[in-house]
Amino acid sequence: MNIKASLLKLDKNTLGRDFVIGDMHGHVSQLMSQLEGLNFNPLHDRVICVGDLIDRGPESEQALDLLDEPWFFAVLGNHEYLMLSGLKYGNSRDKMLWLQHGGDWITRADRSRWAHWFEQLEALPLAIEVVGHDGKRYGIIHADYPHAHWDELEYFTPELVQKSLWSRRHFEARANHVVKGIDYLIHGHSISDGELLLGNRFYIEPGAYLGNDFIIKQI
Repeated sequence: MNIKASLLKLDKNTLGRDFVIGDMHGHVSQLMSQLEGLNFNPLHDRVICVGDLIDRGPESEQALDLLDEPWFFAVLGNHEYLMLSGLKYGNSRDKMLWLQHGGDWITRADRSRWAHWFEQLEALPLAIEVVGHDGKRYGIIHADYPHAHWDELEYFTPELVQKSLWSRRHFEARANHVVKGIDYLIHGHSISDGELLLGNRFYIEPGAYLGNDFIIKQI
């Protein structure tokens, strides 16, 4: 299964606030509770997730339902990739890996909903770019950005796309590498104690599925 290196550019939110969150992993109720504490207004505010909406938590179906909301945006995570590759395209290795890492919720889900979920997940971009209220350009991509310049995204090979979904190289090395062509990047995937800034990359994945609160970053 080949994933296109697609980029969704969102206009600046001039009516409300933009919040970026780490991996959701089926913890919708917790997210909504935290947003309520921030007086989240779905008519004006937006939420952008760094991927991994599903698996490990109790509300994967509800997480996928958020993709129908006009205020909710997400990039593709490695768990969504495994679901598509294993379930729709029949990659037995990816299916087994997915089921072993939280995908077993699918055995209790209504099979009639699968087609809509597949359509939603295949429409997810690999990355999102948005201008924050500070005038800075933010790039949101799940695990890593394995290149020197943001403008190279559209030319990513399948190998680079996979690294964008899976790699922890820069995070584990605590590399202060700066990606050119963008002010800041925001990643999930790799768990950190609180928001972590390395170079011009923010890591905001605290591990909600481990019982920790979401990091909700307003931009």
